[in-house]
Amino acid sequence: MNKRKAMILAVSFIFIVSIIILGFNSRDSVKQNEFDHNQAVEASSVYPLMEKDWAINYRVKKQHIYVENIIPRFTFQENTSEGMNRMNGYMAVFVDGKWAMNANKSIFILKNMSVGKHKITLQLKKKDGSDYGIKKNIYVHIR
Repeated sequence: MNKRKAMILAVSFIFIVSIIILGFNSRDSVKQNEFDHNQAVEASSVYPLMEKDWAINYRVKKQHIYVENIIPRFTFQENTSEGMNRMNGYMAVFVDGKWAMNANKSIFILKNMSVGKHKITLQLKKKDGSDYGIKKNIYVHIR
């Protein structure tokens, strides 16, 4: 009987902790969803398959924008093998049409953004600076 009570107590504890965690996550997603209805992502590319596969996750926190890119067949490092069939280079980041930075990693932060609505353009570049013709735009609102 003691084992059964201990098992019920353990399962109840896990259930309660799960509900608490889900409650915090859903509250964050509600805040994010309130923000998402004003956001949109545009893309243009001469490589339509990559455009479709390129995923951007971003979050606005105070005056900072945290950006994560998931780009198949693209690396920010030099190709080590010809058989990899990957493009390599960096990402040029533009805010409201003006160059802001070059990102050499798939994750970066845009800091101290001014209050208001902004268009952020992410453009894939070759190591020599020439353009791959692949870009995405995200729209954010800093409050």
